[in-house]
Amino acid sequence: MKKGKAKRAQKRYLSIVLVPHSSSRVKVLKFNSFYAKMVAFFVILIAVFVFGGLYISRLLGENEALRQNVSDLYGTTAEQSMLLRKKTEEIESLKNESAAFREVVNDKIEEFTEKFNQLTDEYLEERSIKISRSGERTETAFTSDMRQLKDSLDSLTLLYSRSGIPEADIEAAEEKINAFMEVIPTLWPVQGRITDEFGYRRDPFTRKRTFHKGLDIAADTGTSIKAAAGGKVTYAEYTYATGRTVRIDHGNGFVTVYGHCSKILVEPGQEVKKGEVIAKVGNTGRSTGPHLHFEIQLYGTAIDPLEYLEKK
Repeated sequence: MKKGKAKRAQKRYLSIVLVPHSSSRVKVLKFNSFYAKMVAFFVILIAVFVFGGLYISRLLGENEALRQNVSDLYGTTAEQSMLLRKKTEEIESLKNESAAFREVVNDKIEEFTEKFNQLTDEYLEERSIKISRSGERTETAFTSDMRQLKDSLDSLTLLYSRSGIPEADIEAAEEKINAFMEVIPTLWPVQGRITDEFGYRRDPFTRKRTFHKGLDIAADTGTSIKAAAGGKVTYAEYTYATGRTVRIDHGNGFVTVYGHCSKILVEPGQEVKKGEVIAKVGNTGRSTGPHLHFEIQLYGTAIDPLEYLEKK
């Protein structure tokens, strides 16, 4: 019984033995077991509270940072929404201004179209009445005017295609201009090198100074010769000077001559269109080599073809 009581008495204490290095004396500290457990419990509890507080503080800091980020994000989104709304209003304003501007431009185009048609009708009517060599306008000026009208017509057509106006009321004017241009000798009858121009030159046979009434254009034998303008063939025969020769009457005093042909493909009285093949290049008649002799006559007088042919 006494031994059991002694064991229970020994379990009630917690001993801590201290052995200092400077002394051989050993110190023994005794603590009641209950109080030691209480102290250990409170130490652990305090540690839990300290570390728990630190962890909660960290969570609160991260939460505050997240809340700040969300607040900044909302602020940025609001600014972007405001900017987007402002840009949308600017775009709508530009659209309205563009529509108004387009309407003004379309009105101007239609006004110009009306004036162009009127100018074309008046000018062509005037030309139809004055088919003579007298008057203020020369035939060269007439051809230049027709080209300017054609250029204006092309520019007007381009304006219509870009403006969005569905139809251009210029078909009648276009038909009249094309009809007049059809009978003006502006198309090169053959492509090649010009060996002799219109005017005085030294005759290749007599070596005398003579007047050359047309252009000599060098080309290979058999090259196609095209009508410089639409008209009626009045002559398709052989002559001593120009060999196989074709003459075409285009009206309004214009006549074209094609000489030294190797082959004639049309007949007198035949109607031909501008650009239609009428003969082949050759070396017939008084000729020093294969070429085309091309003349433009106006009311029976030879004129410089370069004044009428399209500029290369």
